[in-house]
Amino acid sequence: MDSAKVMCFVIPKAIKRMLSSQNRTLAVIDKHQFGVTDFQPQATHENPVPTNHFDFSVWRDTQERALYRSTRATGWNGRKYDSSKRSDFFDCHRLIRFRLNQLVLRDDILSQLSGELSRVGKGYNAEFTVVISGTDELPSVAHLKELEARLTREEAGFTEIIDYCLKH
Repeated sequence: MDSAKVMCFVIPKAIKRMLSSQNRTLAVIDKHQFGVTDFQPQATHENPVPTNHFDFSVWRDTQERALYRSTRATGWNGRKYDSSKRSDFFDCHRLIRFRLNQLVLRDDILSQLSGELSRVGKGYNAEFTVVISGTDELPSVAHLKELEARLTREEAGFTEIIDYCLKH
């Protein structure tokens, strides 16, 4: 292939590390998700209903805690969406973190696209340059960081955060 006609886009290292770490933990959680059945005593003819002293709620809580810890950096909330133990603050903080990572990825892709299009254009005209950037209409990383700080100080309401993250 002609390298002048190929565009290459790379995930930012910080996001790649976050996703790699998260996915390793999720793979372990998935592997052992049904391991709880190994703790069930086997029924026998002499004891058809064996007593079980294993606390399944602790098992579930431990897996849920591992899930939330592994997805803390990315803010991903694709599993256990309906947990009643989560607070509104937790959900809003996760939403901000997830949206922040999306915006960092968006900005990096736009930057890489500018570089790649400029590289291709330079093959036709040495002074060709393209700059692609988001407009002020799009959500910004700075505003999300400010919203996160305001949420921590309890100055931002949940509806304000949800509206900004989901409607922009």
